[in-house]
Amino acid sequence: MKPDYELKPAMKKMQIESLRKEQIKPIQSILKGQDTIVSAPTSMGKSLIYQLPALVHSHQLTVVIEPTLALIYDQVKKLQELEISADYLDHTRSKLEEISVFDALSKGRLTLLYVTPERLQSTRFQSALSMCDLYMVVIDECHCITEWGYTFREAYLQIGHFIEKLSRKPIVFACSATIQKYTVEDLSDKLHLDSPKWFRCDLTRKNLILIKKDLTMEDRSLENRLYSRFKAVKKVVRKYQGTGSVVIYASTIDYVDALYDYLSEYFPGQVVRNHSKMRPHKKEKMLLDFLTGQRKIMVATTAFGMGVDVPDIELVLHFNVPLSMVDYVQQIGRGGRDGRKCHCVLFYEQNGDDQKIFTS
Repeated sequence: MKPDYELKPAMKKMQIESLRKEQIKPIQSILKGQDTIVSAPTSMGKSLIYQLPALVHSHQLTVVIEPTLALIYDQVKKLQELEISADYLDHTRSKLEEISVFDALSKGRLTLLYVTPERLQSTRFQSALSMCDLYMVVIDECHCITEWGYTFREAYLQIGHFIEKLSRKPIVFACSATIQKYTVEDLSDKLHLDSPKWFRCDLTRKNLILIKKDLTMEDRSLENRLYSRFKAVKKVVRKYQGTGSVVIYASTIDYVDALYDYLSEYFPGQVVRNHSKMRPHKKEKMLLDFLTGQRKIMVATTAFGMGVDVPDIELVLHFNVPLSMVDYVQQIGRGGRDGRKCHCVLFYEQNGDDQKIFTS
């Protein structure tokens, strides 16, 4: 399917020769000025769906709301490498850097600005935005509105209020890999969308091989159960890891640290970890080692994954059962992005808590 003529300069800027048909229809919807929602697998290239229209309207501003700083840094880095006028605002920026971004905003020099939902509550940011020619507001990973908004990220529930207060309503684009019909209705209500177009792509990832591993033991002592799981992790990694990367999800920081220490003995020089209690410089160094392929095994809490684009992940292992099916789908979606086979192994025990994901 050929893209519209007006997209060609933007595609050239992004160094893209062709688009998938699943991308073109929502892009056309945005270019027609319609609020648009896309449900598509993680490997489909959802970012291009809003980035290309943003480049077509490069004289206007597109604000992109991301759930994690990792996602923001990754997207901005890629765009800046293509010499596209993109930047970000977050709490890590120095005063001089922040002044520079606000100056670029005031002079209309930015095409894409990446922020977290918390930034929208800043009166300074709201004031700066009121002076901009705002083309579009993007909510990436929009399932976070309902998944996180009612618990620890209340700012997500204020996005709709932020949009409603704008002097001129921009186009709104929301995307995620986990959107159902009832979610679309909820999003439309919370974001004050105007008869949004919903594009639901085939979420089937045939290269993901799902495996449930029952680790139920007669011996219910915690020490023996954990030791059994640790040995099972080592066995699974040895069985399924080839030349690619591995992500192991654990539910707590203590589990991550223990798994890191355990696996480092058997896979020396290959293991890194990621969780919120790590020192920033060490966390960044380990993440970079994983992203560049210098180390191949990542042990992390379930927050890890959004914004991480490692194409050769060939094993996703869940040490614990995720909290929900939405979390599970998001996390295994990081595997097999290069199109090759990826084994997704889920450890569980036959008790009430572990069975919830299979019946939710």
